[in-house]
Amino acid sequence: AITSLTIRPFAGFATDRFNKKHLLIVSTIFLAISALGLKISCSIYTLFFFRIIQGIAFSISVTVSNALSTTYMPKKRIGEGIGFMGLGYILATAISPNLGLEISTRFGFKYVFYLSCIVVMIAVVLMSIIPYNPPNKENLTVNKFKIKISDFFASELIVFAILACLFTFMNGVIGSFLALLGDERHISNIGYYFTVNAIVILIIRPLSGKLLDNKGLSVIAFPAFIMAMAASLLLVISKSLWMILAVAILYGIGQSSLSPALQATCVKRLGLSRVGVATSTYFIGYDAGQGLGAIVGGTIAGKFGLTFVFYICGALLFTGVVIYYLYTLKIKNKLLTRN
Repeated sequence: AITSLTIRPFAGFATDRFNKKHLLIVSTIFLAISALGLKISCSIYTLFFFRIIQGIAFSISVTVSNALSTTYMPKKRIGEGIGFMGLGYILATAISPNLGLEISTRFGFKYVFYLSCIVVMIAVVLMSIIPYNPPNKENLTVNKFKIKISDFFASELIVFAILACLFTFMNGVIGSFLALLGDERHISNIGYYFTVNAIVILIIRPLSGKLLDNKGLSVIAFPAFIMAMAASLLLVISKSLWMILAVAILYGIGQSSLSPALQATCVKRLGLSRVGVATSTYFIGYDAGQGLGAIVGGTIAGKFGLTFVFYICGALLFTGVVIYYLYTLKIKNKLLTRN
């Protein structure tokens, strides 16, 4: 996770400067190599080495694939397109953990890594047959080596990266500590949270993208943050499975609507010529929130208890509402001044 977060700005830079299809194929091949490397690792040092390779390859692959996909989307439907694009990741993360555990239980861990490598190489074959005509600027050597800070991070998108960070903090907390919450409060089958959450995201995500294209970000952002706040406060008092599943629905609606909306807004603001840095800037906030949720959440839980962490989540989400409200006021004032 640390490697992925660190490499994001460079992934965005490379995506905008080089052939996106070639970059996607190469980074995905290294994902396959890292899978085999994890299989042969026999010490903590080799394990860390291949996890770093995996983090670099994953960061570049996700950034490039999202950026490349936008080149096939009509400009007026980028929100809807990014919403559909994310369904692949959701399905993968919903299916692969249980599948991996089942394979490791029946046949051993090495076959999990073999299967991972095979699946990723199938993806490489499919990528190679995608028709892609790179813009002329990708072939101009003169532009590739003129480097500016704005090539790595889009400062004009910082508010959207912060919003993504504040929102996904809770995602990191839930992913890391939901099982502990189930043990602490004696809630059985709490893992159903992830199943229900994935189903809600699969249903809502394509619809939210279409709503963004037609109505704008505000129609999505405010309800999404409010639903997530309600979910965080419900986690404070949850003592039964049905309450946990209610959290899955509330947070799933907020998550599946806001995440693609923020990403699509970043792409629209910078345009397709800077789609790489737009995508990586958004994911820097997204990755930072998830990572901090696990690390900071664990520190807070150790000192004040797990319940207090969910209060923190609610406070951060409320901060997101305030920041976005102030941002919209600033934009309105600029428009009024121009008029």
